[in-house]
Amino acid sequence: MKYRLAIFDFDGTLASSLDGISACMAETFIKLGYRPPSLEEVKATVGLTLEDSLRILTKRKISDADLAVFVKIYREIHDPKAGAGVRLFDGVVRLLEELPSHGIGSVLVSNKGRKALEQLLERLKIWPFFDLMLSAEEAKYTKPSPELYSRDIAPHFPKIPGSETLVIGDAEIDIRFAKAAGLACCWANYGYGDAAKCRALRPDFEIGQIVELREILRGGRRG
Repeated sequence: MKYRLAIFDFDGTLASSLDGISACMAETFIKLGYRPPSLEEVKATVGLTLEDSLRILTKRKISDADLAVFVKIYREIHDPKAGAGVRLFDGVVRLLEELPSHGIGSVLVSNKGRKALEQLLERLKIWPFFDLMLSAEEAKYTKPSPELYSRDIAPHFPKIPGSETLVIGDAEIDIRFAKAAGLACCWANYGYGDAAKCRALRPDFEIGQIVELREILRGGRRG
């Protein structure tokens, strides 16, 4: 199967960003009088919406009003600071550059705020490679909801069926999203997802580095 549309996750799939996220989360928690979460605790929530991450990290002992404050403070800290430590994984730029020549469209889905995501993509020089970018503000639906595909993504690519679409992500939520939407999924095992839980969900493909995706997208490797 040759794929014509690739839906990419960002954190842990295209870029290493955990240290920056964890540092900003710790600063936010300290500022608001909470015990800062450990790196491993933060890692376990990467891929979730910021709101869901904060609910888990505060052990759900937080009101909706306080949650809104947490989100505001985190974004104020994260946007100017976290980007400096983000690095693309080896081979990402080359892969993204090659997609158009093979007739493959690309979508980036991230729970980051629009401002932070734009700054990152511009600094990393990969902004032009995406046909569609959905940040926390643009997406009406979030993973693992199948409507993220059917309502937010598919209408932009009316000539590309779901059977020719591949989701690439590193976490459980990416695999669950793909399966809920009836799409093939490639799990990036080098990211932040729990290996046992991700494999238990039986992704169609598994890669240990992004360059392996090239063969899959072109139909040269079967699951």
